[in-house]
Amino acid sequence: MAGALAAAWLALAGVAIAVWPRVAADRARRGWVLALALAFSLVLQLAVATVPDHAFVTFRYARNVAEGHGAVYTIGERVEGVPDFLWLVLVSMPKALFGVDVVPGAVALGVVCTLGCVVLAHLLGKRFAGGAAVIAAVLTAGASILAAHGQAGTETALFTLLALAVVLALATGHPLVAGVLAALAVMTRSDGIVLALLGELWLLSTAVRRRSNWWAPAGYLLGALVFLVPWWAWEATYYGRADWSVSPHRPYGFLVCALLAVGVAAVCGRLGARRTRPSPRRRRAPVERRAVPVVALVLCAVSVPVALAVQGIVDRDRGRLAQTTEIGHWLRDHLPAGSVLDTSGNAALAYRAGSRMTITGITDPAATTEYAPVAHLGLPDLAAPRAWYYPSQRCERTAGYATGYEVATFRRDDTSWLTLYLRGDAEARLLGRLAGDHRLTYVPCG
Repeated sequence: MAGALAAAWLALAGVAIAVWPRVAADRARRGWVLALALAFSLVLQLAVATVPDHAFVTFRYARNVAEGHGAVYTIGERVEGVPDFLWLVLVSMPKALFGVDVVPGAVALGVVCTLGCVVLAHLLGKRFAGGAAVIAAVLTAGASILAAHGQAGTETALFTLLALAVVLALATGHPLVAGVLAALAVMTRSDGIVLALLGELWLLSTAVRRRSNWWAPAGYLLGALVFLVPWWAWEATYYGRADWSVSPHRPYGFLVCALLAVGVAAVCGRLGARRTRPSPRRRRAPVERRAVPVVALVLCAVSVPVALAVQGIVDRDRGRLAQTTEIGHWLRDHLPAGSVLDTSGNAALAYRAGSRMTITGITDPAATTEYAPVAHLGLPDLAAPRAWYYPSQRCERTAGYATGYEVATFRRDDTSWLTLYLRGDAEARLLGRLAGDHRLTYVPCG
């Protein structure tokens, strides 16, 4: 993968520098550079893509939607726990229509949205100059690592795509379309309301300065409310309230870099246009044809060593997710439906354990604090405070399960051990279901 990543960037750099002197006036050459930028972005995402644990909260909701249980985390309990409603709907569709697992569908959709961001950045840059379009696309492709490392399968790329689409709609004079897109951004992230308000304020300012009529801000607001009002009404009816909380897991790196890429392209386009005006004095080649392509490609190339440097972290996170998947499927296959599991907030384990399990994040049986959006149903039947394997058998008790629980260890191989905590009055029943599987062998603590 490292070789493919380096080769993709070298191809992009070579072609871009070779065709740059004529790229502003040649649509075919711009198309080739855009295609290479898309290929580079794709290779970059495949190299570093890792799915964060918090994404599995949305995945569990999406699977329940696809299976007809409603937008809930635990079947029968209507608690709103995700701020990315539109993303939830989109990632549930492959499961509902084709039976595809939610996770690969969400990752693939995120890749498509990221590539769409590269295309939209290109279209925005083209409004300033042909070379500016290429600059915006190349820089956005390099920044796409921020949508893949630790963010694969999340709504990050979709939100950035919608933000760029709002800017493009406003720039091309389509306020009604911009309002609809802004509403979709709000439905993707609750903090998208800031983007929506900025769009309305910008249109109001243009109307006050007589650069547009008053229909523009009115149409923008109408387009937004047509989607937002029914959604807010549904939220208030279904969950009993509308949730405006903002998750701390929602980063803005990719969005900021994509907007900066368009801004840099705009500056370069303006400078290039200024340098090419007729003048009695002889001028040097436009700025677009000299240093700009090299600077843009160097900035883009920063992502290559970053991607190579994080390969160890990527491999570790992918390995842990594979272990969590195996453990979750093992619990799903052997525990009875309705079992109460404490996953200690590990959403990936909760997702893999299946929708028929009731998940609680309470790690201290004496505590009364809930781990939203999961049920508070008293003592869990089983607790898995760590959702991957230890390198050796571990029989010590954690503080939360020092009393009322028994330690149960299972060996996968000589270097892979799993430690669970079984509620004392359910230990025999649970061991009877778990101990007979060939994948994990029950080994009592000495």
